[in-house]
Amino acid sequence: MKRPLCFLSLVITAIVYLYLEFFLSDHLFDHSKEDGNKIQIVGMVDRKEYRVDYLGELSPVLYIIPQERKISLCNKYIQCYMSKEDYKEPKVGEYVMVSGLVKSFSAGRNPGEFDSRLYYSTLKIEYRIKDARIIKRAGNENKVYETLYQIKYSLEKVLDENLDSKDSSVMKAILLGDKAFMDENTKRLYKDAGIIHILAVSGLHISILGMGLYRLLKRLRLPMIPRALMPVILMYFYGQMCGMSSSAARAIVMFALSLLAKVIGRTYDLLSALSLVELLLLIEQPLYLCNSGFLFSFGAIVGIGYIMPAVIKLLPKEKCSRLKFADDKKEGLFKKTQNYVKSSLIAGLSIFLATVPVYMCFYYVYPIQSVFLNLFILPLMAPLMILGIILMVLGLVLNTRIAIVSAMIHLILKWYEALSVLSARLPVGKLYLGHASKLQILIYVLGLLAFVTMIERTRNRENYKWGVLILGVSLTFLLLDPKPELQISMLDVGQGDGIVIRTRRENYLIDGGSTDKKDIGKYTIIPYLYYEGIGTLDAVFITHEDEDHISGVFEIMDDMENGGIRIKNLVMPDISEASKGENYKRLIDRAKDLNIPVSYISCKDRINSAVEIRCLNPVSKMNVEGANAYSSVLYLKYKDFSALFTGDVEGEGERHLLDDIKGNQEMLQKITLLKVAHHGSKNSTSKEMLDYLNPRIALISCGIDNRYGHPHKELLERFDGGSTRIYRTDRSGAITVTVSGQKVMIREFL
Repeated sequence: MKRPLCFLSLVITAIVYLYLEFFLSDHLFDHSKEDGNKIQIVGMVDRKEYRVDYLGELSPVLYIIPQERKISLCNKYIQCYMSKEDYKEPKVGEYVMVSGLVKSFSAGRNPGEFDSRLYYSTLKIEYRIKDARIIKRAGNENKVYETLYQIKYSLEKVLDENLDSKDSSVMKAILLGDKAFMDENTKRLYKDAGIIHILAVSGLHISILGMGLYRLLKRLRLPMIPRALMPVILMYFYGQMCGMSSSAARAIVMFALSLLAKVIGRTYDLLSALSLVELLLLIEQPLYLCNSGFLFSFGAIVGIGYIMPAVIKLLPKEKCSRLKFADDKKEGLFKKTQNYVKSSLIAGLSIFLATVPVYMCFYYVYPIQSVFLNLFILPLMAPLMILGIILMVLGLVLNTRIAIVSAMIHLILKWYEALSVLSARLPVGKLYLGHASKLQILIYVLGLLAFVTMIERTRNRENYKWGVLILGVSLTFLLLDPKPELQISMLDVGQGDGIVIRTRRENYLIDGGSTDKKDIGKYTIIPYLYYEGIGTLDAVFITHEDEDHISGVFEIMDDMENGGIRIKNLVMPDISEASKGENYKRLIDRAKDLNIPVSYISCKDRINSAVEIRCLNPVSKMNVEGANAYSSVLYLKYKDFSALFTGDVEGEGERHLLDDIKGNQEMLQKITLLKVAHHGSKNSTSKEMLDYLNPRIALISCGIDNRYGHPHKELLERFDGGSTRIYRTDRSGAITVTVSGQKVMIREFL
């Protein structure tokens, strides 16, 4: 066997994956700590940093290993957000007694939503304590790690003194792995452009710094062992200073193995080294298989070391023989540039093939422009890092400002920003992949392995077409999105409404807002649309202007402005000018700013597409005081399936709706699905209406333990004795109703 370590790694990875698949369940998480309970723990300060807290402010954070777990092989941490009042920073290695309020991590309640409980478990953080205070301190500090901490923040201070706040925050992330000081807009810009990887301490950093130091020591003619050992030790401490993420650990160990191979005179094999590192990291934390950073880091190396050689073989012989991935001093500048562009594009394609399943499991969107953007970004990373190191070292030693170095850093970062902004304005910037099933991923991975095997073992170029065919079929199967005939998803937005309707041709959103969840569009609605592979909303229906129905729509509009999900039409209830409140007018103005067409809908208006949608409320130019009364009520019909979406309709609007129902009993009696009005309020959805509608399914959107007590007991009692099945987002999370032929399937996310 050519690479036994690779085979062993694959087998063990499969075993770990199957174990996690069948045994990673709710019982693995600690439920003994309830939110809001006061707690007191004793443990050792393992590391410390500054992070943005739940109020959006920078706070000191301690990572404490509880005393009873210090003897275990795999440490687990408690993340403590410290109160700034009377805070005296402890030393790394000291033991502290800390008291504060428990804040547990929550699992996602909607498809595509970030699962913070699982994510922080992969980082070995069990739970969080907020407003924490130190009661007692004891023990000796760890001088090495405390010194690294002090050096880190001394270097950050130098960056603050020499650069403006924006440049400083980016350089802290690039050089020191500290993203706490970056504003959300800058993070988003880098992420959407597909260059967020430059902010993570990984192989790029280690190769530039570590290999740069090794070559310098080689020029100084140091003996082999010290010139190999010194960079490895320095990179280890550098990784520790920056937080030692899984990508940093992977890069440092592989760097050490490459130098070890030089010392002992052995050939360094990239894939064998990668396999060894993966085994070591999985032994330390099996949950890394659920961590996107870990998977992306290893996937990129698999793309470069395993897939790219096969892709190169597909090139015509004359091009393949001239394609070089190392500097060729005999060639001119044009040929070097040509080879650089070719090799970069091939590397980008290979990394995409290796990591596309990771995108479809975690992010659901692929930034197409990143392949080309990196052509202009990566060549400047080495100069940028060198300039940053010069700035930090000279600033720390000489305690003076170095204006010319600061100016050069500013120019490079401005170039990065300009390219990112430009990429956001491109007409095709994102590939909305959507999510993939486990079966799709399995078949794709097997197809990818078959492709590489056939290319590598086939000498006859005529047979390459079979490998390419297998790859094409497996990639098509992975990206295949069998659109439903009709899918209605009521998202769990807390105390609010958000309903997504998918057909084979259109995507609609009815409302999108919340009063008890912050940034509901950013963290719930948009991730769900990404999860479903939706890049365009054919229409957004606003039932009325209350905050719990529109707050997330504004965020979707902001996303559209930054090159995100496109809204083709905003549909508003057609009411009198006197009835239009401030939020109504804000929505119209924002839509006009983005050139989104605005339509107005009223009773008897109809939309015919893959489904039929009729408006039953409001009457044209309706004049009422409360927004609930004029709520748009939409009736949807598809084959034998019917649904009624009622917003928050009540009062005059409900009386008008009831008249419509009485006048259209043949159409509206015995509907399939009713979206219960006003989150289950007792003041809407009267008994008389329910008797006429007699729905088979009732959906209620309400927040957990909301302050209004929704759904009210009186409303639920109106359903007693009937055959209606009631589903509530506070209990089920997102609720998805899928219509296929004559079948109606209901899926509760929780």
